[in-house]
Amino acid sequence: MTTGDFIILSKKIAVGILIFLIPLLIIAGGIWLASNYIIQH
Repeated sequence: MTTGDFIILSKKIAVGILIFLIPLLIIAGGIWLASNYIIQH
């Protein structure tokens, strides 16, 4: 494995993590906002 291979691999992993985390953050944020809204009203 060269440095270039490692950089490409780490970028692919980072993109995969982002693609996995962004929907989770959106869902968690939506649930959090909904629960706050329900508690306040």
